[in-house]
Amino acid sequence: MASLDYTVQAWVQGGRHPALETPVRALTWLGSGWMLAPLSAVGYVWLRHARHPLARYLPATVVGAFLLDGLSKWLVSRPRPRGTAYGFPSGHTLGATIFFGGVLYVLWTSPVPRAWRWVGTALSVLIILGVAYSRLYLNAHWASDVAGGVVGGAAYVLFVLAGIARGVRSAASDTRRDTA
Repeated sequence: MASLDYTVQAWVQGGRHPALETPVRALTWLGSGWMLAPLSAVGYVWLRHARHPLARYLPATVVGAFLLDGLSKWLVSRPRPRGTAYGFPSGHTLGATIFFGGVLYVLWTSPVPRAWRWVGTALSVLIILGVAYSRLYLNAHWASDVAGGVVGGAAYVLFVLAGIARGVRSAASDTRRDTA
């Protein structure tokens, strides 16, 4: 894996250009906790207002994502390209994958016009990939750190959504039994 990390890092670093610095830093900022925390709060308020079943699970999901990132970094304790500690997984990539994966779920389970659903899907995927690329471009992570963030984030979203689906089904069946 290390040779692939070095190969990808050399390729990405070879494509650096001063004109890309600001847009790439903006992309990496989209995956930071400083951006994802307020976006999650706004999402929570919007989901509550829309009475979406995801709303009641969102706070625990955000806390769980934070704990997953910290625990993973602590367990693996792998250095970053510049030698600083705690590189795996990329927290920015993990956070972006979890947040925008949740956006995808909401888009596809809400009464959203088809065109907006596809535009939102394309933007969400591009943001996840952009954040991932930005972490390589800024020499903050290895390719395997970024891949770990995407795979770990996707697995976490799927795990949470499976639990939510079970909880929603259970609540619906309890409601039906109470009215019968």
